[in-house]
Amino acid sequence: MSTRASWLVLAAATVASLPGAALADIPPDPDSPDANCSKEKQCPTGEFCDYSFMPGQPESEWKHVGAECRTAAAAKGLQRRCRDGGNYSGVELFCPPGATGSWSPPGTKTAPAPESSKPAPAPASDPAKSAPASASESPKPATSSCAVGSAGAGAGWLVLAFALLRRRRR
Repeated sequence: MSTRASWLVLAAATVASLPGAALADIPPDPDSPDANCSKEKQCPTGEFCDYSFMPGQPESEWKHVGAECRTAAAAKGLQRRCRDGGNYSGVELFCPPGATGSWSPPGTKTAPAPESSKPAPAPASDPAKSAPASASESPKPATSSCAVGSAGAGAGWLVLAFALLRRRRR
């Protein structure tokens, strides 16, 4: 094999091994809390806090967005339940532990609201019921939220095919 063909094969293999372009702002799974992020669906007594991420900007310009709100929510004992927004900005909903709304993950029943005239029943000792809200979320899909296409592999195979065709013609 000539030196030129070796370089072409090496370049094709390099391009083929590179990951494809990342797809941004993929919508959440319809059965996830993030797709159903509202006070009515999650917890009526919750609080929304802003979040922001601005790549390429100094962290001091975007890190403070909603920081006071998140700190106050943590001081009140609230837990992050869901977020409504994209990769770069939106709001997060913080709820009291165990608070419920009109939505529940598929396969679970929504707990009925306690009557105001009766005292709330004592919590059961069942560990599944006393787990934090994040444990009751539906399982995450096997793919990440930053899905990677196969554009790099396709381009690599294309370069390799052209290099081999060119070599055959000589």
